Amino acid sequence: MAGLELIAIRFLLATARFTPVLAVPALTPFAFVPVFVRLALLLAVGLLTAGVAPVQTGLAGIDQPIALGVALLGEMAMGLTLALAVVLPGAAIGMAANVVDVQSGASAVSIFNPSMRTAESMTGTAMQWVAALVFFALGLHLFLLRWVLASTRFAPLGSAFLAITPGAFVSLLGSQFLLGLAVVAPVILGLLGVDLAVAFASRSMPQANIYFVALPLKIAAAFLLLAADLRYAPELIGRVYSQAFGAISTGGP
Repeated sequence: MAGLELIAIRFLLATARFTPVLAVPALTPFAFVPVFVRLALLLAVGLLTAGVAPVQTGLAGIDQPIALGVALLGEMAMGLTLALAVVLPGAAIGMAANVVDVQSGASAVSIFNPSMRTAESMTGTAMQWVAALVFFALGLHLFLLRWVLASTRFAPLGSAFLAITPGAFVSLLGSQFLLGLAVVAPVILGLLGVDLAVAFASRSMPQANIYFVALPLKIAAAFLLLAADLRYAPELIGRVYSQAFGAISTGGP
């Protein structure tokens, strides 16, 4: 295989592996970065990897399109596995925040996300922004870049595979959502106390329409509890990401 062809194939394989982690908006932590910056980062990391990363012996060439296509699909599967370490913590924290939205009654308010063209919950969006800030504040974006580059050592280009078993994935899914629920557990318990107080008041004064009185009270209580919870949330959010990175690295939680 000629040198130029080998470099081009290595670049294609590296780009296929890193695209989910660095460029796809729904998977990457750089979703709020302009698309041109993401593409430039992807090209830079792909070129760097093509030059220095180890490659599987007997790499398929352009004259073997089927084998090359299978190798590219394997690299994309590897990239999706790596992206789980970013997607699952964000999804877990967003799901837990949505529980707070429903419990407080703020779920009637939605925020339009122009980048994804979807309507998102208010508390869920706020918690996902906090998770993104914690991700960058802890330097996990630099760790992510080193991590995806280091993946070429245990899975050389052209030999990638789905690096997590279905059982390990299900176990990781459960542990991530439990940790995500722990982030907003104080808010959920506080709102439960408010609900109990409102229920007691409703039974004591059945002639009063307690619901319309309690609704703004619950929303205000949710914001106050959330503001207090955010003081301790960064440490828990860091644990969520650390657990996900460790689980993906070892193939299980």
